[in-house]
Amino acid sequence: MPEEVAREFLMPDGRVLHGLLHGSDTDDLVLFCHGTPFPSVPYDLFFNESEARGLGFLTWARPGYGESTPQPGRSVRSFADDAHVILDAVGAKRVIAMGWSGGGPHALSLGAKASEFCRVVVTIGSVAPYGEGELDWVEGMGPENIREFSFAQEGGPAFEAFLQEEAAGMHDLTATSLHDSIAGLLSRVDVDALSEEGLAEMLATSARAGVQTGIDGWLEDDEAFFKRWGFSVASIDVPVSLWHGSDDVMVPESHAVWLEQHLNKVIAHLLPEEGHLSLITRHFGAMLDEALEMGGIE
Repeated sequence: MPEEVAREFLMPDGRVLHGLLHGSDTDDLVLFCHGTPFPSVPYDLFFNESEARGLGFLTWARPGYGESTPQPGRSVRSFADDAHVILDAVGAKRVIAMGWSGGGPHALSLGAKASEFCRVVVTIGSVAPYGEGELDWVEGMGPENIREFSFAQEGGPAFEAFLQEEAAGMHDLTATSLHDSIAGLLSRVDVDALSEEGLAEMLATSARAGVQTGIDGWLEDDEAFFKRWGFSVASIDVPVSLWHGSDDVMVPESHAVWLEQHLNKVIAHLLPEEGHLSLITRHFGAMLDEALEMGGIE
């Protein structure tokens, strides 16, 4: 089995982004856009399912996470600008842009602004744009997220202080303590998912990595969600495979309904009795299979 290779990518403005590349084939790639504030770390489920389908797996920590250089004021669209540079560097030709949770908008940015690479977008429990009149963005979220996003909308020193306090409790997070730290965000099915496929260990490792150098990445992500993304969802011409659980307490199903209504080419899977985490442990392979078909990747 190919080993994952840590990579550093130099941006034209001097920033450095730190990532992982797994697999020997870089023509056909899964580009995984991580959640907030959970930068990607090595995870066998992702690597094995991608490799079984002849796909490489590429991911990088967005600006401000881990060792990736911060980029204050970045937008969601900024991710696509960085992706152009990185995908050129690794020689990618056909890309499945896959985004989980807060990574969903960033994956969609590739569909809008990097369609020369992106054949298909996969969203997994993705948030929708903020400020759309018919969508109450926080309704149905667990209390931890409602509190976070209330501070995020306020912004300024109070928001930064909130994130600093939250981050302080994540430096020593373990797979065992993870449940209690996010208990209000876990539906029954997601509690079960934490014991599947090594997910709890991966998320705890990711959480520690996300705040190891501070809160810049988390702050920049949340700020980007609450302003214009830099593209219209309706402008995306590549097909989108949308996955969302009806028992998702982190990102309610209403976000998926909005996205389904506003995307041009979408196959939506609004799955009863699935949550935010169980989609990953139980459906990741099926997501890749559908993406390969929708994107015409052989």
